[in-house]
Amino acid sequence: MSFEEGDDILITCEGRTVAGKLIMISKNQVAALLSFDGVFGGHVGSLPVTRHDASRGIYRSIIDGTAVTFEKMSTKQEGSRKSST
Repeated sequence: MSFEEGDDILITCEGRTVAGKLIMISKNQVAALLSFDGVFGGHVGSLPVTRHDASRGIYRSIIDGTAVTFEKMSTKQEGSRKSST
């Protein structure tokens, strides 16, 4: 899956999934900056990551190695997110 800056995403980390936004991503999709409302392993509101396992879509925090996955939010999920705010 290919990502672009500004994509609405679902971020899964430490067994929880939250809505977020892809703030920056490298052209080769190896490094990214994720933004979200919440805390994951001491990361408050943002998480800089690098790809760890491309076949499974696993990225890791460049700060402490926390594993994270993210996927594009579907149109249906985006609509329910906007209507709840």
